[in-house]
Parts: sequence; structure tokens; C-alpha cells
Amino acid sequence: MSILVQLAITFLSVAFFSIGGASALIPEFYRQIVVEHGWLSNSDFAHMVALAQVAPGPNMLIVSLIGWRVAGVPGLLVSTLAIVGPPSVIAFFVGRALGRLRDAQWLTAVKGGLAPVVVGLMLASGVITAQAANHSALAWAITAGSALFMYAVKRNPLWVIGAGALLGIAAGRAGLI
Repeated sequence: MSILVQLAITFLSVAFFSIGGASALIPEFYRQIVVEHGWLSNSDFAHMVALAQVAPGPNMLIVSLIGWRVAGVPGLLVSTLAIVGPPSVIAFFVGRALGRLRDAQWLTAVKGGLAPVVVGLMLASGVITAQAANHSALAWAITAGSALFMYAVKRNPLWVIGAGALLGIAAGRAGLI
């Protein structure tokens, strides 16, 4: 089976579970891309996640970056279409149905139940990314400090990203990582 077909199948299978967007799917991306197929290393995957998070635009960029890294421009196109296409069609039809059902109590209950699911998936994404990226006690300390800072201070995450980059550069020059 060609790599493009494998990419399409991988991202199509994940596309149908994209509640919460790409950030919530990172654990499954990791399982499929790193563990199951071995297309990327832990380090490469962590770098792709970081780049997708700091780049402007949607977090779905992670899928395009993975496709590009695995199979060049054709991989980028196949991966992006596979992950965006099915949810777009489903969203169109569900959106039309929801317009007619907006006052239904069961729909309010479903929406209320999905919010904690999305939060849990995003928390799992953070844990998976930390496990893929952190290979030293210093890296884990930077991760924990970043999480605590974001929880306590609630500032723009770019401050944390910048501080983490500076700490990483300093630690690298000092031979700590």
C-alpha cells in the first residue's frame, strides 16, 4: 500500500472523531504516526506539535505538517483533505439539523456532556506531547513550570513559549539537555 493511501486512511479514520479539533486528537495522532507507523520519532512529533501551536491559524496545521514530513507536498495535500473533508460534510448536515432542534432538551444535555470530553482530550494531548518531548528532568521541570504559570497567571502563552525557548537554548549551551 502506498504511503499516500496509508496517510489518507490514517487521517480519515481520525477525522470522524475530531470533536474538539486537532489539539484533542494529538494522542491519536501520536499513536498512529509514531507508535503504529513509525513515520516520525518522538522528537520530530513534538517539534511538529510545537510548530503547529505557535504558528498563526488553526491547530489543524499539525496534520499538514505531518503529511508534508512523511510524503512531501502530495502527503500534505492528502493528509489535509482527509482530515478536513469528512468533518466539513458532517458539520454542514448536522448544522442544518441543529437549527431545527435548537430547543430540544436532549441536545442541550449532549452539548453539556461534550464540553468535559473535549477538555479531557486536550489534557491528554498535553500529557502525550510532554512525554514525547521531555527527555530530561530539566525538560520536565520546564513543562511543569509552564503549566503552573499558565494556570496561575493566565497570560498569553507566547510568553511561556518564549521563556521555554530561552531556557532550552541556555540549557543546551550549558550541556544540560
